Amino acid sequence: MTDFLLLHGSGTNAASWQCLRDVLVARGHVVIAPELPKQAAAWTLPDYADCIGEAGAPAGTVAVAHSLSGVFLPLLPYVTDYSLLLVLAAVVPESGRSVREQFTADPTMFSPQWIAAGQRWFDPAEAQGLAREFLFHDCDDATIRWATTTVEPYDSRQIVTEVSPLTEWPTVRSASIVASSDRTLDPHWCRRISRRILGVEPIDIDGGHCPQIARPAALADALQKLAGRSTLTDPLQYV
Repeated sequence: MTDFLLLHGSGTNAASWQCLRDVLVARGHVVIAPELPKQAAAWTLPDYADCIGEAGAPAGTVAVAHSLSGVFLPLLPYVTDYSLLLVLAAVVPESGRSVREQFTADPTMFSPQWIAAGQRWFDPAEAQGLAREFLFHDCDDATIRWATTTVEPYDSRQIVTEVSPLTEWPTVRSASIVASSDRTLDPHWCRRISRRILGVEPIDIDGGHCPQIARPAALADALQKLAGRSTLTDPLQYV
């Protein structure tokens, strides 16, 4: 049995983990999926880390961060002891840089179409269409109808402009799962930065930005295998 802490990204709420949660719980695992504040415009990265720490994940938990919430992941070991830090189709922060500075230095980080959508996400008339195009394009119609109910952007303006307080990535076992058909974060960028910052060979999972919704059983398989391994020197590849 493994404890999993699941952190939703900037475009969805905690309900977006429900499909994966159901699979993991049915297999005997414990899942904590906190709701991150949506309108905390002034919150800093450490503020979010403290909030996540209050979710009560026990020592030895596997922390999984999706999308923009990857920026919080390396701060969590300063609050709680984790057995594994895992980025899932997620931003990997660099020491001494903000997300915006990372993007300026390497514009291949995000899909140009995703960047162009910008503030349209905060227009209720457009958010569901954008979600279908960028987040759930690999889901069947029934799943898309449900998935769009989990779309709830949080205010990320402070998060993307704040310089990461990290001096180096924490000395906690880390892993990276890359969505091979991601339309938000560029998969090639995700692979490169996983090797450079985390020092690990990333694992590919087929599909778009939200495998926790499109392929929950396959993602659960990957999480279980990663959680049970003592090292990540020869990671498996998932298709």
